[in-house]
Amino acid sequence: MREFNTSGPCYPTEHYTVMREVLIAEGKEKVRKGRYFTIFAPRQTGKTTYFQLLLAELKTAGFIPLWISFEGLQTATRAEFYEAVNHRLYQVTEELNLVQAITNPISLGTFFEKKHISQPIVLVIDEFEGIPDAVLNEVMHIFRLIYHQKNLYALHSLILVGVSTISELVLSSASPFNVAEELPIPYFTFEEVADLIAQYVSETGQPFDPPVIKAIYENTYGQPGLVCALCQHLVTNVVTDRSHPITMEAFYPTLQYFLTRKQDKNIVNIVQKARQKKDFILKLLFGNEPLEFNIDVSDIAWLYAHGVIDTQDGYVSMLVPLYAKRLVKAFAPVTNGEARHYITSIHDNVTQYLCPDGSLNLNALLATYRAYVHRRGFRAFDTEHLRESACHYSLDGYLNFFIQQLGGQTYVEVPSGKGRIDILIRHQKRSYIIETKVFYHTTYFKQGKGQLAAYLTTEGLAEGYYVVFSGMHTNADELYSEETVAGKRIYTHIVLTNFERPSELPVPMELKEGNMAL
Repeated sequence: MREFNTSGPCYPTEHYTVMREVLIAEGKEKVRKGRYFTIFAPRQTGKTTYFQLLLAELKTAGFIPLWISFEGLQTATRAEFYEAVNHRLYQVTEELNLVQAITNPISLGTFFEKKHISQPIVLVIDEFEGIPDAVLNEVMHIFRLIYHQKNLYALHSLILVGVSTISELVLSSASPFNVAEELPIPYFTFEEVADLIAQYVSETGQPFDPPVIKAIYENTYGQPGLVCALCQHLVTNVVTDRSHPITMEAFYPTLQYFLTRKQDKNIVNIVQKARQKKDFILKLLFGNEPLEFNIDVSDIAWLYAHGVIDTQDGYVSMLVPLYAKRLVKAFAPVTNGEARHYITSIHDNVTQYLCPDGSLNLNALLATYRAYVHRRGFRAFDTEHLRESACHYSLDGYLNFFIQQLGGQTYVEVPSGKGRIDILIRHQKRSYIIETKVFYHTTYFKQGKGQLAAYLTTEGLAEGYYVVFSGMHTNADELYSEETVAGKRIYTHIVLTNFERPSELPVPMELKEGNMAL
């Protein structure tokens, strides 16, 4: 029986595989035209699987497909590089009985002459950024010579594959490539994710509930490695009895595992890269204004090259929500025991945040949070550097403290709208959505309510909670409100953040210690 592959390329006989026929056809057409092109994408996006499938198709079309890698050659000397290339090329051309040794760029070109090889060759060089700087220029000049004198050479098409901006790399070396001649390998579409899971369902008979398929796609944005990792964990660690369907009750703990404990090499790599640009990432996650995507900005170029960010509608975006959620967790500051200040009386009891029917009374909990902030501020956090993110981390820590005691769980949600962080609470199989914003101006404030209403519609919920951090509100009557927006009930809580002269701020009755008016 096949499995969801979480390491290395997919082999259709061993793994559930998205065949990507349209993308294969596009690659075949480029090769037919003799194009030299690049494939640039972060790791675990399906590059190797793709060009393996492509090369298999090309072999049936009369081409000689060759695949070598420059992995491990970054620090090689010039002589060591050509010795390695000679060995790796002869490994994949053993049946051709070639005798031409490769010792320098000239002999590299001679290797591909038609007098040695009669059939057209398609050469894939994987991990191309592993080429030593000392030989980059001369190797690219030889490929340019071959490109312009194809009548003398069997090298019909050349494909350079890598995880860094190899377009810029080859451009700087007088490359024959038209840099626009790049074949992007996009993440899976929703339909492709559904197709992958359908292969498993067909073979095992174990169904995935439609909301689970939707949740897998929405949390991964179709990133192939993450899609397979989530699916594999669900079927091998969470719901092992194939007579039981995969439901959202299985998905939520799986998501929590990936957000807090899973040492997935893909996620770990993203976190490690993001830590090196932490200030930029915090601005992206929590900032109000969208950031224009400009590849000439060094932080943007570096994070893009390593797969942390991408461009969407002309702006910087973290396309994979699971990455963003993991980074929100990874960057959470140590609160130095602040939780001891959450409860102010020995008479406090977490059951006061439950309604008679057992549902959560989030309005009461949020009211006590507002009182806590008025009392403590954000002194547990580095507000000088965290700024807007301190608000989120404060609220998230406070809610998580009480919700866990009530037997529930909080999850970070990162919608596509800039400057938004949502908190999803699951308690007794019920969902609650809290959207957080920092108040900048009235228009932005009102837009947030519409965004929350739209999100509630998507999630099939009738009501939601809108927590807005503001240093501008001073009217006690404005701190809490209820209204209906687009058919959804919105409860708005304004959390005051102007702490410079707290003694001058009015303390509304509802914020006084022990008052649960809401």
